[in-house]
Amino acid sequence: MNKFRAFSQLAEALPEATSIRYNTLVYELQRKHKDVTVLSLGESFFKIPLFPFKTLNYEKGYHYSHSRGVLELREELSQYYKKHYGVASDPESEVLISAGSKVILYMVLRTIICPGDEVIIFEPAWVSYTEQVRLSYGIPLMVPHYEGITDIGTYLTERTKAIIINNPNNPSGKVYSKKELQELYRFAQKHNLYIIADEAYSDFVDEETFYSMGRFDPAKKRVIVVNSLSKNMGMSGLRIGYAIANEKIINMLLKINQHLITCPATLIELYVIRYLDKILRITFPQIRRVLRERREISRYMDSIGLSRLSGTGTFYFMVSIAPSKLSSEAFASRLLKKHYVAVVPGIGYGKSLDAYVRVGVGTESVARIKKGLDRLQTLIKETTSYYGRDRR
Repeated sequence: MNKFRAFSQLAEALPEATSIRYNTLVYELQRKHKDVTVLSLGESFFKIPLFPFKTLNYEKGYHYSHSRGVLELREELSQYYKKHYGVASDPESEVLISAGSKVILYMVLRTIICPGDEVIIFEPAWVSYTEQVRLSYGIPLMVPHYEGITDIGTYLTERTKAIIINNPNNPSGKVYSKKELQELYRFAQKHNLYIIADEAYSDFVDEETFYSMGRFDPAKKRVIVVNSLSKNMGMSGLRIGYAIANEKIINMLLKINQHLITCPATLIELYVIRYLDKILRITFPQIRRVLRERREISRYMDSIGLSRLSGTGTFYFMVSIAPSKLSSEAFASRLLKKHYVAVVPGIGYGKSLDAYVRVGVGTESVARIKKGLDRLQTLIKETTSYYGRDRR
């Protein structure tokens, strides 16, 4: 008789998403009326007015939409990518909308990955990439943060199927250059690999030029672009993400989408169609403000001696906690419990990042961010002479 096993091995082995786990701790402290400086959230809190829903077609909004997403919204997003990034697409056959870009990334992996296939991922890597690869029965191959595109040949094997690139990068803010992306595309072309381009922070740049990976593959033979309204437009709660790829891939995504999601929330799609232009006029200036504040925070970190990985985009920093003797997990935990400052442990973004923590600057005022960084620097100094064997 087979022994009963309550859960799948995949589910049992799956860790919580590090950033979400720390934000849950923040919510618990806030319920106890603790004043927490929140530098752990992956959001930028824009001031966006609530546009009226009464102008929308409720009769249509209360029911399923096309499982590719409402055509008018696909047209809007296709035009946006063509106008801003020079990537053309057919909204009828090369664009799919779903409930956020996270599930689309998973559906992309389930589409192209066979059991045992390997996926090259650059560290620091967004926390869900590795686990989504494993959930797709693939194997993540991690490139340490001190190596780059010129080094990926070292990680290539006969089982390598795809590369994931996050540009601009969460959590470092790195914006990949045109030369780097061209080199990456040539590598993928030479070895017949897919490139999954997560471009969720595409508008959070001003010091460098953002190049969509889609520009280097106009035929969409191997590049799959994924983006969302969550970060660029400050609307993470609406859960609208989209993919741009060739028709065959979109049709494969469509089947998975139908079995997992059915379609995005129809009323939300109608809301975005109705107000997208107005929302962009409101959020673009606020993106510029956040990036100005990012530069100010960067200069402040220089003044107090905090080093970090290089990057000018997004609203994150990957801050070094060296020479602290604590692991990033222990450091972030102590910083939250003792100093009421929430950051995300670097280990969640790859093994080469255990001497770092992610600091987000999209939710707090500049003054509170600076105070939080002061406390972070204080904890580094307090723990430089920690000689215990247990670094948890």
